[in-house]
Amino acid sequence: MTGSLHGMTVLDLSQQLPGPYATFLLASLGADVLKVEPPAGDPARRFDPPMFERVNAGKRSVFLDLKSPADRERLLELAAGCAVFVEGFRPGVTARLGCDEKAVREVRPDVVYCSISGMGQTGPLAGHPTHDLSLQAMAGILGDAGKSDRIGVPWVDLGTATTAALAITAAWHAGGGTFLDLAMLDVATAWSSVKPLAVTEPEATYGVVGAKDGAVALALLEDHMWLRLCTALGWPDDPALATYADRRGHATEIRARLESAFARYTVAELIALAHEHDLPLGPTDATGDPDTVAQLQARGRDNSPAARHTPLPLNLIAPQES
Repeated sequence: MTGSLHGMTVLDLSQQLPGPYATFLLASLGADVLKVEPPAGDPARRFDPPMFERVNAGKRSVFLDLKSPADRERLLELAAGCAVFVEGFRPGVTARLGCDEKAVREVRPDVVYCSISGMGQTGPLAGHPTHDLSLQAMAGILGDAGKSDRIGVPWVDLGTATTAALAITAAWHAGGGTFLDLAMLDVATAWSSVKPLAVTEPEATYGVVGAKDGAVALALLEDHMWLRLCTALGWPDDPALATYADRRGHATEIRARLESAFARYTVAELIALAHEHDLPLGPTDATGDPDTVAQLQARGRDNSPAARHTPLPLNLIAPQES
């Protein structure tokens, strides 16, 4: 693959999701990624084969037993030829395996060494086991007393991976010689600090609303969008609800009116109404929605479950036509 990272060579010891997704992003941009797996393979091969295929597309694999002195030596030989080294073990594990930053830097002084862990390399919980859901809880995402459930994608894993890919790219372009300590908890805490009111406080026109035969997702905040919604539903223009702040103060009342109004329409009718009045509304399951399918196909994408392992469309900048 070619791209803006053509020439970057990556040795990836990470498993499961955060590290592999980070190096998948790098591979999608043109990096040459060699994935190092234990003799039995990355555990994701067994417990989630579709995810494994999705996040390891565009990579090569080599199987090494890092408990073997010969394979440890082979790993360092490979590391000597790579500009980036990525690992996702708990702190201290790479030192025991003979491939910590010091060991790798001896064979490749300008390496970008990226350690991805749940808690980071320092602190009283540095060695504590974690997964996406527990980190969501620690970052305050699950709400009071953990009443809210996790969202549909492991966003802490993916957010950490994206942050790692960005940091690695910046360090590589700067000439290397960098150690990156990527803690999933740090990323989760940073991301959770950006909480729009629409997703943290009661909001009548930002959420899922029932229809006659299903439900739709309505994401309406702006005043001019509110006026369009009123026109679409035949509601009078109420000056008391003209601003976002006004509507927030009447959220319960508006929500009840919306639920009553939407219950008279099918999902297809509401989508048609949204297109007619230019409203931010769509189906809650867009897998078979013809408009969504057409949009994704126009972008060279496919949202069917069978095709979700395809590489990301990171070639976003096309040459200008003369």
